[in-house]
Amino acid sequence: MRSVQDGISFVFESTPERVPSAGGTVGSVHNPHFAAVESVDEAESLLLFRPSLPAVTAGCVMESIAVFVMDHRRREVPVELRSVELHYGRFVVSQQRPGPVEARRLALDVSYGREPIEVHLASGPGRAYELGPVTDDADGRAPAVVVWVARDRFHLVGSSELTRAVLIEIAGSVP
Repeated sequence: MRSVQDGISFVFESTPERVPSAGGTVGSVHNPHFAAVESVDEAESLLLFRPSLPAVTAGCVMESIAVFVMDHRRREVPVELRSVELHYGRFVVSQQRPGPVEARRLALDVSYGREPIEVHLASGPGRAYELGPVTDDADGRAPAVVVWVARDRFHLVGSSELTRAVLIEIAGSVP
């Protein structure tokens, strides 16, 4: 099944649950705070939940999976506080299981940009933020972000390239 939005053709198909060995990197950058893993099964062994993969990926393939395991002081993060990042090149999916109250707060109260719109995904309520304007600022343009709560899980999809509309479609495909 195909859908076209913002000039991007979406193909609805299953996403592979394994990625090529990341060699200790997250995306293309070594990050000591994350454990690079090769599969969803391996990520699940470091978390208290199984990561959910988007069915819609805007033509991108999963490049890496990383689990947040070490805080800024290089202390091990307790398993119940860990998050996972699924890197797809042009966007990232982040998931955490902080419990229903904290997941709701992160999705509906915390700001991830300017002028959010409410979104109602099949898995739960959330907010979406548009991609910021191109700028000469050292930080670059603000990413487009979609955040939502699904039961006791907090989800985030972000991109510095794809629009809010595209990210909403990706987010809506995460079970």
